[in-house]
Amino acid sequence: MRRAAALMMASVFLSRILGYARDAVIAYQHGATPETDAYFAAFTIPDFLNYLLAGGALSITFIPIFARTIAEGREEDGYRSFSAIVTVMGIAMLFFVILCELLAERLIPLIAPGFPPDQIRLAARLTRIVLPAQLFFYLGGLLMAVQYARNRFLLPATAPLVYNAGIILGGLLLGKTVGMAGFAWGVLAGSFAGNFAIQAVGARRTGLVFSPRFDLSDPGLKEFVRLSIPIMLGFSLVVVDEWMTRVFGSFLLAGAITWLNNARRLMQVPVGIFGQASGVASYPFLSALAARGETGAMWETLSATLRWVVFVSCAAAAVTGVLSREIVLAVFQRGAFTIEDTLQTAAALAFFSAGIPLWCAQTIVARGFFALKDTWTPTLVGTGAWLVTLPAYYWLTQRMGVKGLALASTIGIFLYAVALFGILMGRTVGRKGVPEIGEYLKMAVAGAVAAAGGTYVLDLLSRWTSWETLPGALTRVAAGGAAVALLYYLGALLLRSRTARRIRWGKELFRPPRGPDVPEPVEPPAPGPGDTPATGA
Repeated sequence: MRRAAALMMASVFLSRILGYARDAVIAYQHGATPETDAYFAAFTIPDFLNYLLAGGALSITFIPIFARTIAEGREEDGYRSFSAIVTVMGIAMLFFVILCELLAERLIPLIAPGFPPDQIRLAARLTRIVLPAQLFFYLGGLLMAVQYARNRFLLPATAPLVYNAGIILGGLLLGKTVGMAGFAWGVLAGSFAGNFAIQAVGARRTGLVFSPRFDLSDPGLKEFVRLSIPIMLGFSLVVVDEWMTRVFGSFLLAGAITWLNNARRLMQVPVGIFGQASGVASYPFLSALAARGETGAMWETLSATLRWVVFVSCAAAAVTGVLSREIVLAVFQRGAFTIEDTLQTAAALAFFSAGIPLWCAQTIVARGFFALKDTWTPTLVGTGAWLVTLPAYYWLTQRMGVKGLALASTIGIFLYAVALFGILMGRTVGRKGVPEIGEYLKMAVAGAVAAAGGTYVLDLLSRWTSWETLPGALTRVAAGGAAVALLYYLGALLLRSRTARRIRWGKELFRPPRGPDVPEPVEPPAPGPGDTPATGA
């Protein structure tokens, strides 16, 4: 699991760099305009379609099914179920893609009600280009799940790299002639190459056998649908949150959706590197422990992973929040992207940043439920968090604009992550997990103190460097980031954080696995009242 986590972190890190290059090309060529708003809004319907058919959760729902057939020596049954799922659900996906292609111009006003007619037509045209990519995402998700179940992570790790490279090439080659449509064609090409073609090769190398099979009675298909139904029907905040920023952002100034999109992408860099990568790497191991009924060991593995992820993500949140203006300027401000765009994006990023540890944590905790084959609880809790937060989206948008939308997003993810953690703790170790909460509170306090100290350091730096220039911004990012990180670590030590005390430069945080299938990611805590087994997803 240690090697898998390192590989996935490297993949996400490189993917985020390419994502930065992609967004930088868009910002340089087009800035923040009604055209870029239409481009980002064009992903809403395809994203919803992917979500509706559980395409975004294929690994979560299929890995336990396929892994069990492997463990029981029934690989042929696993291949037959794979063929049935690909055939039946692939036909369903194709049907909805065609339907959305026909209705795109009527659907856009529902997801961007503030768009004028010209912007609606542009968003519909871009949506029609992006929609077929969902077929490749769906098939690729299943192909990657097969590889994950075999503990093969290399080729799946290339998918986001090839995908982002395709978007960049599409924009560079076609952007000057067809505008934002060039990036949309890049989406289609990148999804085919990275998410489908390469993954088909990887799955084939694991021994996968596929033949079209329309069998509605297949037990694997039935279990897949049963596990997927909650994800298909529930509007979890994790997915709906981005839609909310687009819906309410469409009523704000031109460029607001682009500002929010750029801020969210920057916020997702540490979330992807630490949260998503650790979640993907730990999930097959958590599933194996849960399948054997070792819920205590599963919680211990999850908790050890979660402590590490929250520790580094709190530091990332403090750095990103304090240096939001400098980061946005360094990444985006060039070409058509103006200083006003920088200020608006940075304002949103500062509020998004507070939610970084929570976004990271939910990727770990949710997988604890999925490993237990419980897809209902995360979905219902996520839907409840969205409904509770919905008034905040409206009220804060009216009073704070893009900052209000970012703040509402952070409030929502706080409610979701905290509720999910409490429910999983109660289901696995009960009150024995309560002392673990104190460790997370220490990290949060250390992050807040580091942010306050970092703001003071930046005020001192203002005498010699200005954030409005690229050299000044880079200098402040380097010096201010180092100061915030150091203050955070020292604060965590002073608060007697067990996670901080375990860090030894040059040594691994994770111990070797206890066996081929039961890894133990972190050395057990030293005896004391705050020591508790834990898990994450």
